[in-house]
Amino acid sequence: MPAPATADELLDLIQRSGVAEEPRLRAYLKKLAETSSVPTDPQKFAGVLVRDGILTYFQAEQLLQGKYKRFTIGKYKVLEKLGAGGMAQVFLCEHKLMRRRVAIKVLPTAKANDPSSLERFYREARAVAAVDHPNIVRAYDIDQDENLHFLVMEYVDGTNLQDLVKKSGPLDLIRACHYIYAAAVGLQHAHEMGLVHRDVKPGNILLDRAGVVKILDMGLARFFNDEDDELTKKYDENVLGTADYLAPEQALDSHAVDIRADIYSLGATFYFLLTGTAPFPEGSVAQKLIWHQNRTPRPLASLRPEIPEHLVAIVDRMMAKKPEERFQTPADVMAVLAPWVTTPIAPPTDREMPQVSLAAGGITRGPASMAIPSHSTTSAGARTSIPHGMPTIAATQPRTQVAVPTLPPPHSANPQTPSPPLPGAAVWESLDTDTLGATQGDTDRNHTGNSSSIRRRRAPAPVEAGSRRLLFGLLGLVALLGTAAGVYFAFLSGDPTPQPDPKASEPLRIVVGEGENAVGTLREALAKAGPGATIVITKARVVEPALRLDRVRHKDLTIEGTMVDGHSPVIEAGSVIPALLDLYSSDGVRLKNLELDGRGVAEDGIQIHGVCPGLTIENIVVRGMKSAGVRFLNSAGDEQRPIVIERLRVLLTLPTQTALILEAAKTDTRKIQVRNSRFEGPATGPSAGVGLRIQGATTEVEFTGNRFFNLDSAIAFGRPPVERVVRVRFADNTVFQARSGLLFDYERAPANTTGKFDLTITQNYFGTTTEIAKSTVGGVVGVTATNNVQGPGSAPGNVPLKAVRIDTPTLPTPKPDDDATFLRFPGGPPEFGPTKFKAGAS
Repeated sequence: MPAPATADELLDLIQRSGVAEEPRLRAYLKKLAETSSVPTDPQKFAGVLVRDGILTYFQAEQLLQGKYKRFTIGKYKVLEKLGAGGMAQVFLCEHKLMRRRVAIKVLPTAKANDPSSLERFYREARAVAAVDHPNIVRAYDIDQDENLHFLVMEYVDGTNLQDLVKKSGPLDLIRACHYIYAAAVGLQHAHEMGLVHRDVKPGNILLDRAGVVKILDMGLARFFNDEDDELTKKYDENVLGTADYLAPEQALDSHAVDIRADIYSLGATFYFLLTGTAPFPEGSVAQKLIWHQNRTPRPLASLRPEIPEHLVAIVDRMMAKKPEERFQTPADVMAVLAPWVTTPIAPPTDREMPQVSLAAGGITRGPASMAIPSHSTTSAGARTSIPHGMPTIAATQPRTQVAVPTLPPPHSANPQTPSPPLPGAAVWESLDTDTLGATQGDTDRNHTGNSSSIRRRRAPAPVEAGSRRLLFGLLGLVALLGTAAGVYFAFLSGDPTPQPDPKASEPLRIVVGEGENAVGTLREALAKAGPGATIVITKARVVEPALRLDRVRHKDLTIEGTMVDGHSPVIEAGSVIPALLDLYSSDGVRLKNLELDGRGVAEDGIQIHGVCPGLTIENIVVRGMKSAGVRFLNSAGDEQRPIVIERLRVLLTLPTQTALILEAAKTDTRKIQVRNSRFEGPATGPSAGVGLRIQGATTEVEFTGNRFFNLDSAIAFGRPPVERVVRVRFADNTVFQARSGLLFDYERAPANTTGKFDLTITQNYFGTTTEIAKSTVGGVVGVTATNNVQGPGSAPGNVPLKAVRIDTPTLPTPKPDDDATFLRFPGGPPEFGPTKFKAGAS
């Protein structure tokens, strides 16, 4: 049904919906008639109904959109939407006969046919049913109502620790210790029942109004004593959990972790309570998974100097990289925190708790609300109550004197009887999926590092334009919603690029530029492109949001620019985004003759994820990125079709920037060739950044014929992962005017004696390089160096690297704008011995 345009139409929908008992509603309207003070506008009238406890926020919101069917789930009436978790939504409901309030987790209808989602949903019911403890949210029942599968749980009237810290800031030390101690008590019980939670985080630890802590969301829990519980392996879900709080070993194998992984996550939660930030607040999901394995968070003492060393040591031990170095059980955590919890603490204040509408069991505050607050969701699992403050009208504002709307005669049909949904009439239509990526970050932050995989709640079904404008105007949220929408489409959506036309099955040639059949932006072109299409950019400059290629519809896609006077078209970042181009498992994609300008607001130029056979990047210039020109995340080509980068040029201006990054957590980076490319710091002034950075295992990766200029280091290596190999060939390259040629930089990484290098360093020229090979940890094993040249102004460094010293010929003064001569020897490269040196050869 359309949105109600009058108060009478709203009353008709209320009666049809059955959310308010008809005798009570008639008595209420009769009382209103005595004052004759009811707005005719449906939005304002809904606000009065919420104020007086006839409707809840959620009910009013849905009715104002014309949705009136199925405000029930089985035997329960839906009162409020509490939030969304990793695979379901949670509602505050009331048993229609017993009047008991419960939290009901509903599997979205779209997921009911997904075997993985359905089995995990019922597995969660088993996990919660296995425990009965005051510090764990209890489960009462699991049932199905037509196509809705739902779990009935204990309703916790309060907030979660993520929202608490977000609202009030970092916690007092004693208070934080109490909450972590109580969570450890609940985890110890789960441990004794043979369970590992696997998703401990601030959003999954609830705090009720009396100060009782309860652990929520056993959806990822693993039964150690159940050999048949192979759900995650069955569906090949390699990484389960939340990246901000994930134990290092859990990123490598979610199926083999034990209770010590929960202790790590609880320690990361402890860190958040004390500092207000996650251990690694910046970076993408993949980066965080890696950093949990090889980086140390910013020291607690630098963020909270008043924290005693003893308490810092407890948090550090909980977050030890190796499981054997942590506390071995939650009981051990309880034991060391016992002295910190001897002093009682007060319950949370009302200001820290969210407000619930009167109809949902809350208490009204202030005069009448004349607008319905929009509902928010959280990535933290079930919310305990609605975080609204009711906007109010000043007491001196005059009321409109109008006739009270009349209640229509009772409908003959039972409003609670399920029936096929009509367009715009069913509550559940806009309440489909609210899911979050299994490994995404949990804590709110003002950056874009892991944002590319974040999903927000879908907008409600459309309301008539006039009603929408009026409602949003009354809320005073127009500006905020506009900004949020811009951010959403820029980088918060899981797939910010419009989906291609499903009818586009034939290869196309799409022009981005001027002309009758041209489109104005690359975004529009990607929306039209199908497999095998070619997008030609003829515009000198296009401004774009984050663009993500679809791995199926954009197979064998070519994006190329038309060169004009030797200049490529520029793709410019229009807002703060994680990457200009995001390529995920892109098969056969080719990028050619383009310039990417991040304008200092894009983190990366190109992000490449997964297996991308045949990916080719040719004659691309990248500048103005905050972090990296090109970032590989667990990426690989295949045996016959490697990933090839040819004539890439990345310009760096800051020490924190890197031209090309290869990161790998669980799998190897492999089958990648980078040839004839340029990685440059500023043409004048101090050096900046790193040319190539390799973090994680690599095999069959080659860098040949490249030129490195005015950098802090040409290539930087992290520590080889445990029992893995970093196998790289670095040949025929020119390094000029650098602090170090090869940098082995893992001084602060965990000790490791089993990973190893297998590096081939051959026929490279190092000129004006302060240290050709430098290590921050002493000797490096596994480097084979042959036929390298140490030019004028260069020194060997503390890692022996075989190089022949020559004083002539020298490179001419670098002219970055002249590619033909830039870092190339006039008349050809130098010769020595029987082998002709080819560094910098064209």
